[in-house]
Amino acid sequence: METKIGLRLAESFRPELVSLRRRMLGLSQIQLADRATIAQGTLSKIEQGLKAPSEEMIEKLASSLECPASFFCRTERVYGAPLSAHPMFRKPASTGQKTIDRLIAELNVRIGHIRTLIDNAEIQPELPFPQYDVDDYLGDAEEIARNVRRAWYAPTGPIQNLTEYAERAGCLITLSDMGDAAVDGVSYRVPGLPPLVFLNSKRPADRLRFSLAHEIGHLVMHPYPIPDMEEQANRFAAELLMPSEDIGPYLGNLTLEKAAYMKPFWKVSMAAIIVRAETLRRIDKNKAQWLWRQMSLRNYRMREPESLDFAKEEPSLVNALLNNLTGNLGYSPEELSEALCLRYEELASLYNLRGAGLRLVRSARSSA
Repeated sequence: METKIGLRLAESFRPELVSLRRRMLGLSQIQLADRATIAQGTLSKIEQGLKAPSEEMIEKLASSLECPASFFCRTERVYGAPLSAHPMFRKPASTGQKTIDRLIAELNVRIGHIRTLIDNAEIQPELPFPQYDVDDYLGDAEEIARNVRRAWYAPTGPIQNLTEYAERAGCLITLSDMGDAAVDGVSYRVPGLPPLVFLNSKRPADRLRFSLAHEIGHLVMHPYPIPDMEEQANRFAAELLMPSEDIGPYLGNLTLEKAAYMKPFWKVSMAAIIVRAETLRRIDKNKAQWLWRQMSLRNYRMREPESLDFAKEEPSLVNALLNNLTGNLGYSPEELSEALCLRYEELASLYNLRGAGLRLVRSARSSA
């Protein structure tokens, strides 16, 4: 006999979330069926919405998928591949399907979490997050990047902390372990949510900065896919981080030693500096090819010198939203787990809850 709680679970149960959670854990249907000691055919019918699971079956699936049963009742829609990462998903040889599925599933779960966090707080951006029609600029991504710098009142020269600027404009940035996925970052524009950027935490600081600038370019310029969007986002990122008028005069007679000297100042890779020098025609093609050969000889194309590494920029806004629940609103670990539909241990791992640097976000309840 089913309980009232079980009936509510059954009524709000969403079968596609079983598949989502299974993919997030990297499990096949056969593996989950073995864990839950049910027939694969039964599991397949449940995931397809062809068979309604009993309360006992829901609890068994939740236990096997290491999540509360409430996970299967989440209301956030399930999103497909992010716009900014579609090129990666068209190349399955470089990224396995299981890795792609796991990444998309985790991003969906994080988006649902952000929705819950936003519902309980009020974000007040200090800066605008502009959007431009790239066609109005005849594809001139560099001019759009200059407009963003103006909108953010960025000084000349390098932007010291791009993450801080983006968060001040209301963008939510999350570092995520993307495993073997051949992607540095992705972005989403989800109805009712601020701009979202997810960055691969395994990447070095210089690559993370360029990836963030690249994703900001997508969010600013590309509401839908266009053929040149990746090239435009790269040009946008280069101009945002290395404005032509500011860096151009220093790129003549470029050497590896000079690129190494410039790297920690501009907070971009030596490789990005070489590309920028050639793009701005401060060096010719022959000089660029010579520099690339020197980079290869020193193995710098695989790993630039550790002595030039600089600290990664740490996002703080998402953790501040989490702190709003646990601090301002007094959520216990158990209540946080219930609100976000994951076990607390997994939440702690996903969001580095222990020792996070947080910033005050005004609670929606306290401001009512």
